[in-house]
Amino acid sequence: MEKRRHEYNQGKKDAVLPFQHAVPAALTLTNTDYQMKTTRIMNKIIIYLSAVLLLCSCGSARHYAAFQYDNGDDYVSEGLYRIVDRKGRIGYADETGKTVIRPRFAFGYPFEGGKAKVTDSGERKEVAGSGSEHWYWESDDWYYIDKQGNRCENQDTDKDKTHP
Repeated sequence: MEKRRHEYNQGKKDAVLPFQHAVPAALTLTNTDYQMKTTRIMNKIIIYLSAVLLLCSCGSARHYAAFQYDNGDDYVSEGLYRIVDRKGRIGYADETGKTVIRPRFAFGYPFEGGKAKVTDSGERKEVAGSGSEHWYWESDDWYYIDKQGNRCENQDTDKDKTHP
């Protein structure tokens, strides 16, 4: 096979030019330019996908840890169990893990008879002689909520400061 050489015929009408000379220099990309454009496109794709994942996962389905009770996750009581957020606030989730009452209480007890005893204040106290293994919550402001998180009317609040 014969090698074809392209000659530059300046001044002639039918000059044959190699491809790289036929395309204006402004439209050609060097290897470095191509890599930079590819990197920018990939970065945009990564940012877009990250935003989509963040928006999809943060909506109404926040993931909270189960409240730790008796050396394990809290027990389900009347279809709900206690959950806790990063700040230590208590809320409630159903058996599938869906948040029913977002964490907003300083402390809350499991549901009994369709209501749960909760408080927005107080402090955690150790049971004397338990070696830091058992504790209770002390508060002067206990009240009851229903399974939607609404404060119950006509509630029987206990006279004592702790859960019975």
